[in-house]
Amino acid sequence: MLQGNYATASTHVRDQVTKMQIPTQIRHVSPVIPGPTTTAGVESSGSGLSWTSDSWRLKPAAQAVEYEDAKALEETCSYLRQLPPLVSPSEIENARAEFYHVALGRGFIIQAGDCAESFHDVRYNIIRRKVDLLRVQSKILEKALGKPTITLGRIAGQYAKPRSNPYETLPTGEVIHAFRGHNVNSEDPTDRRPDPNRLLLGYFYAAASQNTIRHLPGPALGAATKARTTSALYTSHEALHLPYESSLTRDHYNLSATTVWLGERTRQRDGAHVEYARGLRNPIGVKIGPTATPAEVVALLNVLAPDRAQHGKITIITRMGQGKVRVNLPPIIRAVQLSGHVPIWMSDPCHGNTFATKGGVKTRRVADMLLELQETYLAHKSLGSHLGGIHLEQTGEDVSECLDGNDELLEDGLGRCYRSLCDPRLSSDQAIQLVTDFAKYVKEQGA
Repeated sequence: MLQGNYATASTHVRDQVTKMQIPTQIRHVSPVIPGPTTTAGVESSGSGLSWTSDSWRLKPAAQAVEYEDAKALEETCSYLRQLPPLVSPSEIENARAEFYHVALGRGFIIQAGDCAESFHDVRYNIIRRKVDLLRVQSKILEKALGKPTITLGRIAGQYAKPRSNPYETLPTGEVIHAFRGHNVNSEDPTDRRPDPNRLLLGYFYAAASQNTIRHLPGPALGAATKARTTSALYTSHEALHLPYESSLTRDHYNLSATTVWLGERTRQRDGAHVEYARGLRNPIGVKIGPTATPAEVVALLNVLAPDRAQHGKITIITRMGQGKVRVNLPPIIRAVQLSGHVPIWMSDPCHGNTFATKGGVKTRRVADMLLELQETYLAHKSLGSHLGGIHLEQTGEDVSECLDGNDELLEDGLGRCYRSLCDPRLSSDQAIQLVTDFAKYVKEQGA
């Protein structure tokens, strides 16, 4: 629920966007969506389908949002197509160049941020704390690994979320839409109707966040970073809402973020999300859980990066859960090595270690996350592979959403400051401690 004066301000912005004087030629559009500015180039593996920013519409789309008014959605998307980019193609190409070296073991990535960003948190001090946290973590990793460390925020666009069930049942028995992130609907159970106008709000909030990030004071450059020419922080989010993502795509560039990723629920090889992602110049992440098979992962790489010389074009983000890594990850690493693909390997120790307390509160143990990071690092090292990054859900604020230990008594403190819109996030102190402990472990292992 929105609180106080902010509720009034947010409602005002929403109303202004809703009432925008959209040009007539945009407002009255055909339901047929026009193609992108270019249709050149990429063909689907085995299908012969030429890629465009809208070719995904010919594929089944998992996690699609059900809007009551399809025409209203198209009018919104048509307006989004006219808006300025949030990032530049040159920034994306810079990232590709840096990611190439990470894939070869010459660098490392810290990717982190909110599980689901809130429109309410697009405030200067909150954004600054997120960026400051990433910079501290980057310095810790750079010192321990002796490699340049790239900062990649889950920020300025992580406004849509997948859900296991698109609907939920209230205690009254009423069935409503599940909360899908502020780009789709509200966390308020009385306002769950998907509203396409929220996509415009998401764009403008993302633009405000990008603008804030670009104007924050930059970090002092150390010896390991003097040669870098990139911006202080790259941005990323899950490419879940395909009408929104494709509306902000120009000439094979998704200009809403530097890099985007596909989730565990949307990485079907013949699905709409993979079809959309395969034609992008942006670096692409893919979440891989414990049920993924080696053949499945290689097949995904064949579609998303058919040119094996594009080292680092794809980042495989493993999210196995501690205790499952040793069995499930090595066969996947070995299969990818034999395939000739050279992706970036990243560990997400958060999602596979989520559980509910006896009181029904969703949480994670910091100790479990550290164990998964350690197990993943050893799995790669044993096979001559490189762990190229870690992917965390965290915030720069002093929240109480994750447990510091295994003592069940600590669960009593979860209600002190539990503000996440979806999954539990590490607090600033927890996030720094986790990265510090991981960096210390890597250093002890000889990096």
